[in-house]
Amino acid sequence: MPLLVWTSAPLVGSSMSAIDDLPNAVPDSWLGPLGPGGSAARGENASTSWAPETSAMGQETELAIPSAPAGAEPAADHQAALSSASSSELASLPDATAGSTPRAGAPEPPAGPAAASIALEWELRAVLPPHDGTARDCIIRLDALRWHFHGSALATRDDIAVGSPRLELELAMAVGGVWRPVRDSISGAVRQVRELGPGAMAFVLTKPPGGEPHGIALRNHGGIPLWLETQAPPGSRVRTVPPPLVDARVLVVTPTGRAVAPAVGPSGSVDGLLHPNTGTSYGWHFRRAFGNAGRASSVAPAPPGSIFSSPEQAVRAKAPDGRPITLALRDIACQVMPGTGHGVAFTRDNSFQLTGHYHTAIKTLPGETLHDARRRTRRPKPQLQLGGDFHVHAEGTRSGFAVPLRNGTWAALEPREFATVLSHIGRLQTLVHTKPDLNVVLLSSGDHDAKGTARELFKQGINVSLLSNNGTVSQLLDGRFGVAGNRGWSTYKPGRQLWDWWKPQHGQLGVYSDDNINNITFFEAHLPTATYIPDADPDAEVPLQGRNKRGEVIDFFPHEVARVGLTSSSTGRERTNGLDLTADHEELLPDLAGNLDQMTHVIRTFPGEKPSALRRIEWDKLHNHDPNRRLVEVPWQPVELATTDPKPGQPRNVRVGPNAIVAHGHSRAVRITIERGGNERHLSISGDTLIGLLVQLPEFQQMYADNPHSPFLLLICGTAQDGAPVLEGAVKAARYLSLPNTFIGAGSDIVVYKQASGPLLSVMDNAGFTISSRVHGHEVKKAYGRYRESQSAGDTGLKEHQYSGHR
Repeated sequence: MPLLVWTSAPLVGSSMSAIDDLPNAVPDSWLGPLGPGGSAARGENASTSWAPETSAMGQETELAIPSAPAGAEPAADHQAALSSASSSELASLPDATAGSTPRAGAPEPPAGPAAASIALEWELRAVLPPHDGTARDCIIRLDALRWHFHGSALATRDDIAVGSPRLELELAMAVGGVWRPVRDSISGAVRQVRELGPGAMAFVLTKPPGGEPHGIALRNHGGIPLWLETQAPPGSRVRTVPPPLVDARVLVVTPTGRAVAPAVGPSGSVDGLLHPNTGTSYGWHFRRAFGNAGRASSVAPAPPGSIFSSPEQAVRAKAPDGRPITLALRDIACQVMPGTGHGVAFTRDNSFQLTGHYHTAIKTLPGETLHDARRRTRRPKPQLQLGGDFHVHAEGTRSGFAVPLRNGTWAALEPREFATVLSHIGRLQTLVHTKPDLNVVLLSSGDHDAKGTARELFKQGINVSLLSNNGTVSQLLDGRFGVAGNRGWSTYKPGRQLWDWWKPQHGQLGVYSDDNINNITFFEAHLPTATYIPDADPDAEVPLQGRNKRGEVIDFFPHEVARVGLTSSSTGRERTNGLDLTADHEELLPDLAGNLDQMTHVIRTFPGEKPSALRRIEWDKLHNHDPNRRLVEVPWQPVELATTDPKPGQPRNVRVGPNAIVAHGHSRAVRITIERGGNERHLSISGDTLIGLLVQLPEFQQMYADNPHSPFLLLICGTAQDGAPVLEGAVKAARYLSLPNTFIGAGSDIVVYKQASGPLLSVMDNAGFTISSRVHGHEVKKAYGRYRESQSAGDTGLKEHQYSGHR
């Protein structure tokens, strides 16, 4: 049931009439969730329910600070004395990813320790992964804090082996200091950290009565000293009171990350490392692990410092010259990846660190590197949560994975043998036993066979989800990964088993669709100040919505919308200067668009006047005889457009008219046609949704690129009628997207008159046009093309043409 009717009249032209059975659009359906305080939730307008955000591995990401699970805190005796920020304060944190900018209009956090605790809690969520309840990794976590707040180490490790239980010594050397005993109260260290200024820290090792050795931190956060328990659940890591400190040692660090002598007593010069703890409590070792059914399971002990559970296990390999050789796992030079996460690197240097935001990957465009994309935060879903539990770094070659050997050479392992090596890593074995649906991230900058490796892991009973990069992978200093050139990541999960053959389930992540590549390229080139770039994908946070004829809310996508680009050749080359959304293929529209640049006048009408009442003898000679003063200048100012003359090839400036948007509609909705499943469906959309749609259409993007300064002429009936909700919504959305152009809407039905000299526009019922422009930061509207009430019937001929049926 069409709502805008084009009635052909060979001598007169075409008229567009608004018909009131077009359903009203969903108000603010697109702009509303994007504005201040808006979210993706639609409330009663929602056509679908929204699922929780998921990570790359399919796990739900944290949307709120969780409560502490039973048994999650490894040392209850020393954690009970720590006072965390109140639960009501933490509940006020917004549900957003760490490091994101607060929404406009969000309340300011309270001042004082509570605000500092909340801010620091939120920052630690990006630095520290949740503790699994068993890992003795407090020193590794303290080093992650050091790396996050102070960057790379000031001193290098000399002969300390990777994986050594003396991790506290490595931490001390990283800041250029030594551990010193606390002879009296810890208040001296607290006072010193406060006096050193914001950013100063103290690392403290202690052994609570009846407990195990443990490490905590103290940080001056905005002038307020706060204690950090790194193994506590997210939301309870920041404390205002320290635990009981027995046999404590301290390492005080300035805001620049350099250690200084602590002011903790008269004997502060005694080196605390003269009597270091000789146990392995500070490492990443485990006392026990539990399987899925809660039964205790264990891994055979390996020699101290060994990464492999069975160092004598033999695997087949190829030497650099291609000769087949046999290796024992102990011959492979493998090291623990530095940081708070779990992982190993089959390299001689540490190319990657499991610190900071290492669970996050940045998406890139074709031809773009990670460093190019790192600041492009306004793109649709610019980051991906990898969700890795264990990381592996190994370089790939055509003959397999290249692993370094302890004799200084290297060997190549095929996927089957490489999977055997991975399956004998003690830490990975423990995680497989303790965590179902384990996620392994395989990092490689070479030509590697991740699918074959996943298949071989599944055959060996290692049922994990494997995620690997498809192109060149690199890492930022803040820990985030990225794959260049929009290559993204591949996931492999256990699939069907055919006899002894496993077929992994493959998925691709972190890749921009062609539609989103177009959106990003257009906005960053032509609307660089926009704070939001629309998402064209089906899982968009804010989809486009319209109503069908039954009033049901329907999600739709830009590529489904029927449209035709209109062009003009007035500048010497063909350029897009209009977009037809009517789906009628009206023959007069291309002629109208082709003559918009030359159009100089529009036609005024009388109140109540019908299109059929205008006599051809009058409008056909209006340029020579206009007794009713119908002709007025067009409601737009031509703009100068720089172009190149096609014949001499010289640059020149030409004057061009508006960019036209043609559609059926009325004051409360615009009608579009979508093509889905071989069928056409009509939907009514709001003015803001119209703009959200237009900026994602390639024809509009090309039109704006060709001529970004002309006004937009909305050839849609009644857009400026009855309070102009369509025009208002369109202008609001345009300004939100940083479109500065003037918008021109019709106050009633539109008539296009066909003349030999070119088409003429008219708006019925003396409604004229409404012009909305941005002037000195304010939106200014004015009416145009109407007869004034002061103009008498004698002046205009109104008395001679009394029309009935005034709407």
